[in-house]
Amino acid sequence: MAFVLTAAVGTLLGELLHEVWELKKKGDMFETVLESMEITLTSVTQALKKIKGLNKELDRENDKEIWKLWKQLEKGKKLVNKYKQAKCSSCLKRPFYMKDLEKLDDSLKRFSQIVMPVLQSWIQMETLLVLEDNREELIETHEDVKDIQEEVQHIHEEVKRNHEVVRDINEGVRDIHEDVKQVKEIDQKVKDIHTNVEGISDRVNDIHVEVKEVKEVHEEVKGTHDGVKDIQVQVKKIHEEVIDMHKDLRSNIQAEKAASPVSNNNVHFRPFMPPEPPRVIVGLDKPMKDLMSKLFNDGISTVVLTGPGGSGKTTLAKKLCHDEAIKEKYKDNIFFITVSKSPDLKIIIQQLFRHKGHSVHEFRTDEEAVHSLEQLLKQIGTKPILLVLDDVWSGSESLVDKFKFQIPGYKILLTSRSSLRGFDSKYKLDTLNYEDSLSLFRQTADLQNSTSNKVEDEVVKKIVKFCKGFPLALTVVGRSLRQQQPAVWKTKVKQWSNAGAFIESNNDLLACLKTSLDAMDNKLKECYVDLGAFPEGQLIPASAIIDMWEELYEKNGDGLNSISNLHELSSFNLIDLVETRTDENEGEDYSETFVTQHGLLRDLVIHLSGLVGSEQGRKNLVVDINGDEFPGWWKQQEHQTIMARVLSITTDETFKSSWPNIQAPEVEVLVLNFRTKKYSLPKFIKSMDKLKTLILTNYGFFSAEISNFMVLGNLSNLKRIRLEQVSIHSLTMHCEQLENLQKISLIRCNIVPSGSDKSIRISDALPKLEEINIGYCDSLIELPVELCDIVSLKKLYITNCQCLSILPPEIGKMVNLQVLMLSSCRNLSELPDSIGSIHKLRILDISDCVSIKNLPGQTGKLQSLEKLYMTGCSNCRLPNSFTALKSLKSVICDEEIEKSWKPF
Repeated sequence: MAFVLTAAVGTLLGELLHEVWELKKKGDMFETVLESMEITLTSVTQALKKIKGLNKELDRENDKEIWKLWKQLEKGKKLVNKYKQAKCSSCLKRPFYMKDLEKLDDSLKRFSQIVMPVLQSWIQMETLLVLEDNREELIETHEDVKDIQEEVQHIHEEVKRNHEVVRDINEGVRDIHEDVKQVKEIDQKVKDIHTNVEGISDRVNDIHVEVKEVKEVHEEVKGTHDGVKDIQVQVKKIHEEVIDMHKDLRSNIQAEKAASPVSNNNVHFRPFMPPEPPRVIVGLDKPMKDLMSKLFNDGISTVVLTGPGGSGKTTLAKKLCHDEAIKEKYKDNIFFITVSKSPDLKIIIQQLFRHKGHSVHEFRTDEEAVHSLEQLLKQIGTKPILLVLDDVWSGSESLVDKFKFQIPGYKILLTSRSSLRGFDSKYKLDTLNYEDSLSLFRQTADLQNSTSNKVEDEVVKKIVKFCKGFPLALTVVGRSLRQQQPAVWKTKVKQWSNAGAFIESNNDLLACLKTSLDAMDNKLKECYVDLGAFPEGQLIPASAIIDMWEELYEKNGDGLNSISNLHELSSFNLIDLVETRTDENEGEDYSETFVTQHGLLRDLVIHLSGLVGSEQGRKNLVVDINGDEFPGWWKQQEHQTIMARVLSITTDETFKSSWPNIQAPEVEVLVLNFRTKKYSLPKFIKSMDKLKTLILTNYGFFSAEISNFMVLGNLSNLKRIRLEQVSIHSLTMHCEQLENLQKISLIRCNIVPSGSDKSIRISDALPKLEEINIGYCDSLIELPVELCDIVSLKKLYITNCQCLSILPPEIGKMVNLQVLMLSSCRNLSELPDSIGSIHKLRILDISDCVSIKNLPGQTGKLQSLEKLYMTGCSNCRLPNSFTALKSLKSVICDEEIEKSWKPF
């Protein structure tokens, strides 16, 4: 209604202005009055337009003022019409009408000059007020939006935390499922036994009708049922013991990985946390009490715990570190360091800094490292400190002296097989008495509750006496006889009695442990002896052992027999297998599996390898070099021949890479262990025409520069190369051709981009390469494009490379690739579309590649894909093309992403 009135006024104003203009145009005698009215009406028209625009913005109308203007204009239009009629009919009336027109003009002028400006100003003020109100509403709206954004962020964080809780719950549920599965299996066995018992009862009832005999059968059934209960109890105890052992070993492997310079520096690792003691400990209560008495004596700063190998020194030290009184006093200032035969002082101190969360420095000298350690200990010395140095060898007294400082509350506990000189407070750990020995043996052999094996007490007692109270011997022999038939036990007693074994000496203890090998065939014994090629006290990568065994004993190259050998040795309790990856990738990747050995069992390996004649005639030759002091036989060996198939050479941090010559034409596996920052491959490698496997490992703290790779260039039988913690500029290692090389492993290596090999095409230099394994190489940002030219490649492992962000599109050229493992490359954001061209790909692993949000649609073209690992990829979306993966048999993933697979 309001806008219609304004429009009508505008129309009427226009008509009146037109009439005035027509009269003026005809030259009327009252042209002056008409001209004045024209100006007034024009002014009113312009003002009306402004008012109309402001009213439109405010969505309102000034009805009263506009209505007055309407009345004025109506009156003016009537006067103009009368004036026109008078002009035509009678000139006498015109002056009267003209006076009225003059009054109308004055009235319009007053409206235009007074009312209209005031009305216009009032409307403008109202417009400003509306704008101000709108601005305040906009500010309030902005604040509301900001609050909503904060609430959305809070909800997002809550959802993220809930996802983590759900993941933990899922892991717990999986463990429960495994336990339930074991319970079901045991329950089925019980049912089978009950079925057999019922059958026996039926037969007895048919033959013997006497009530007395029926009762006897009933008692027998009851006894069998009790035996089953005992088995259930023992299975549960074994299960708990295995879990405890794996927890302990997994903590050790994580500590080792933490000590590596490629570890994630944003996480506070503690490599010297005291390991968990064994679950079964017997006969150490009194030694524990005596040892604690010495440690709580303010007048004693250093205590030496000594005893023969395998007597339980390390177990006692672990038990002490976990005693509540010790933990209450020393809290988190308990450091447990395994020293072993060839310790590196600077590395130990660097790891102590890492353990306490401090930045790690490179020390130029031992003195500088010791000074820094003293400052660190004084800094934390306001609280008591306990430093445990485990397995200190004779001759290492000077090393221990460097850990001694005058700091209140600072105690050092040493364990050693020898009685170290220069220390007043010593505690000798004796072997176990007969009662404790029998108790430990019964528990480890599962005799205390078992009724399945009726081993005679006399046989058990003889075996316990053979072990002479050594806990390690009791444990190893007990586990090897667990669940064996009584006849096996009697045979062992007869063998050991005839050999006159178990006399009081360390060599006799080794002979005792050697009996654990009697059940193995000769090939497995040889495999066990090969483990001596790796340094003492180090975690041995299972993949390195497999590389060695595959070329020594196997010819098919699939690794299955070697893996089986590892598990068989583990079943004999001669090694422990530590799995650091928990998903179901067994048989696909053993890069996260490690082997550990007790020091005494490694001595057994060295003992066995030394039984075959002189150094020249041994199949396995292990050489430890301190400084530049080569063994005497080596210096006399230049013109003689060593017949070893496995040669292991370990050098320390003072070695200067000055190699005397040696003739070793029969060597098939060469293991080089070192600690220096620079290392030159020995020239005598050139003459090792039968060399098949080279394992080069730097056990120092920082990556090492390797020189003289050219010595490998003419080795036509070389098939496997494994490099760990070294710097490498090219996969060709500057060799023009490694014509038969099949596998390269680069672990914790610094891969330096280099243009020096442009003249050597990697596909020409490595024409038969089938497998590349790159792990923990944080310098790897982008996979080199030239690798994609190796069309012979069948397996590509790139794991735990945190900085890898991109795979080149050229990867689609690897047409023979069957396995692609990319697990834990957390910065890798996508897979190239060209991956769909790898039609032979059977296994793809992107587990824990948390930055991958989408898989390319081209992955649906992987028609040979059988297994897909994507644990930890809960944010990864699946393409619709996955419906075309007809060969896919197994997907290993979290429950979150499992839901995404339901449509497929």
